[in-house]
Amino acid sequence: MAAYAALAFLSFLWGSSFLLTKIASRAFDPFDFALARVGVAAAAMLLTSALSGKVWPGSRPGLWMKLLALALIGQVAPFMLLGKAATLTTSADMALMMGAQPIFVYLFGRFLGSRDRWTWLAALGLTLGFAGVGVAFWSPGADGAAHSLLGRGFALAAGILYGTGAIISGAATREIGAVRVATASLTISTLALTAVGLMFGRLPPPAALLQAPLAPLLAMGALGLFNTALAYYVYFRLVHDEGPTFASLNNYIAPVIGVVAGALALAEPIASSAWAGLALVLGGVALTGRSLRPAEAGRTRLSISRPGSRSAA
Repeated sequence: MAAYAALAFLSFLWGSSFLLTKIASRAFDPFDFALARVGVAAAAMLLTSALSGKVWPGSRPGLWMKLLALALIGQVAPFMLLGKAATLTTSADMALMMGAQPIFVYLFGRFLGSRDRWTWLAALGLTLGFAGVGVAFWSPGADGAAHSLLGRGFALAAGILYGTGAIISGAATREIGAVRVATASLTISTLALTAVGLMFGRLPPPAALLQAPLAPLLAMGALGLFNTALAYYVYFRLVHDEGPTFASLNNYIAPVIGVVAGALALAEPIASSAWAGLALVLGGVALTGRSLRPAEAGRTRLSISRPGSRSAA
């Protein structure tokens, strides 16, 4: 029950992030959007780590390469893609495209050492969910067909990269815990984007922030603090405790929140085919979750039954 509660909370955080991304894109271009989001989140996590006494990760074989890969593949690249998608399509479209992430986590996990088992029920559920994303992808767009499809493509690519990051984060979190992984990876992302900004003269002057409208600034602050720093902590804990595929199931629930938030707050029109795609996605998550949870419970019982066995911190 606790795992499902954490999944629901994570789904709310990331489901509402698409509305905030759309609002923030009014004042931040894709590069500035990614830098501000990881910068605010990294500052929050560094403060949290200092207050909780979490020691910065030491030098361990292969650990920093995993953290660097997680930062670049699972944070920098998808944040920039979502920042671009927000300028081309609706927040609801971005939310719907995230529904494709679990199938890529499941497929990539077969080759990258995921603990999840391949079952026909899970495969059927993921296929059904992916079909729903396809229906939503080709639904009529509110911002013009070409722009909407391109924006959906950027959002879909972000979802695929998020899925790859989920696999990478699993191994790192088992080594050093969720707080350290979130803190280190977000700090690396911030340093990498800052270095690129310095090299190419892309860092925005502080005066530009003072001139930005209040709504995008508030949206960016919320994105960094709650929808990134807090959400990544919850996410990495779920990856550690329940596996990357179960954790990524939030991307089947988040579209519901994202679609409703966009429709209510921004009056974004939603095509009937998009609702049909969403229904298929929700059917997919029901099948996939049902097939994965017994396997996770079985692993837990096996771990407890072994003498001297203990879970990672």
